[in-house]
Amino acid sequence: MAGQGTLAQSSPALTLVESIAANSDFFTVDPLGNLYWTNREGLTKYEPASKTYLHYSNPRFGQIHLVDASDPLNVMVYHRDFMHIVWLDRNLAVKETPQTASSMLAGFPGAICSSAQGGFWVFAPHQMRLQLFSQSFRLQAQSLPFFEILPAFGEPAFIAESDNRVYISDPEAGIAVFDSFGNYLFTIEKQGIERFQVKGNQLMWFTGKELVVFDFVLHKETVFLLPEENIRSGLVRGSAIWVQTANAIRLYEAAGRLF
Repeated sequence: MAGQGTLAQSSPALTLVESIAANSDFFTVDPLGNLYWTNREGLTKYEPASKTYLHYSNPRFGQIHLVDASDPLNVMVYHRDFMHIVWLDRNLAVKETPQTASSMLAGFPGAICSSAQGGFWVFAPHQMRLQLFSQSFRLQAQSLPFFEILPAFGEPAFIAESDNRVYISDPEAGIAVFDSFGNYLFTIEKQGIERFQVKGNQLMWFTGKELVVFDFVLHKETVFLLPEENIRSGLVRGSAIWVQTANAIRLYEAAGRLF
């Protein structure tokens, strides 16, 4: 899916609402606008409305590789070093689960995300398949091996689920799209993208000082210039834009919804 040109635009009218000092390895934002970030000390949750901080850590399982807060009542934390998934409630208290991911996930998978179906998607490198597990770690669905359907793909870097579709990226090959049963649908031919968001037919990612929005149905790419330099990553939530710099996570607010 090649683009038909780029429409460069000046920055939308943004107001800096808050800047949170955070030397973070990874950050995300839940649908309620709460911020989560990780570092060597664990996971911190910040609730802007109440100015409340919560914290989770478990040194037994090593560093946190990824956090998925798409369900703020059921936050998924992945400790890759021990292949261990932890589910947290809204207060970051650990929920009990029947067993750990270490008994199910082989090969130290890096690409993983929670699912609206109640479990999680993971790329299994030993089988080269996209797989869906329930929260009790039972296999629910899986793709055909990638060497059959996507021979150009190596081990993917990122997975996201949106509107009953799963998007999985290899920065050198593009973004492959699957249905909720693990059936391959098509590939968005955009290289160099690792972390991204999906909203409808729009793919969003941050680069340098820009927010890039690509409509993969209309094949139209729009670039928004932002009032930040050296953005490491970012997220859009309604009229809010969160951006991560070297030592802070900043919240900007637009006059209305951006998309």
